[in-house]
Formats: sequence, C-alpha cells, structure tokens
Amino acid sequence: MRQLKNFRSGDKPTDNESEKQTVSELNDKFSGMNENELMGELMSRVSNAKRDGSFSELQLDEFVNFVSPSLDDKSRARLNELVRALKG
Repeated sequence: MRQLKNFRSGDKPTDNESEKQTVSELNDKFSGMNENELMGELMSRVSNAKRDGSFSELQLDEFVNFVSPSLDDKSRARLNELVRALKG
C-alpha cells in the first residue's frame, strides 16, 4: 500500500500544486463509487498488499485518517469495523 502522507508519484519531488492534483485525482476516481464499491476496493488493495508483502498497518491508519473526514458517522463506523477485521 502506498503512503498517503508524503505521497509521491515516482521518484521526482512534488510541489504543493502536484500534491493537490494527486488528491483531486484520487477524489475523482473514488467519488463516483458507493459505499460497497469503496469497501470492496479497500479490501482488494489490502489483500494485494498482504500478498506481495507491502501491507502496513500504519499506512492503513493513514488512509483511514485521510478519508474519515469525508464520511458520515455510519460510514465511518463501518470503515472502522472493516479496518479492525483487516488488522485482526
């Protein structure tokens, strides 16, 4: 899983504008998905990361902190349940 904190595309350094563009692109990619599609995408990415040895609980926590502000209370609770299951 990639880290969202200090996310860099490739090896070249990014400036603040590039980081805003990356966040905007991620938002565009996932904004059209419903809750089930988003949770499925998360499960798929975590599964792939565990399989290839790149899974990190810290990165998962960073992801949760990144997306939580945009979720309602019900979705946030569901995400937290899912994360507990993924870690356990």
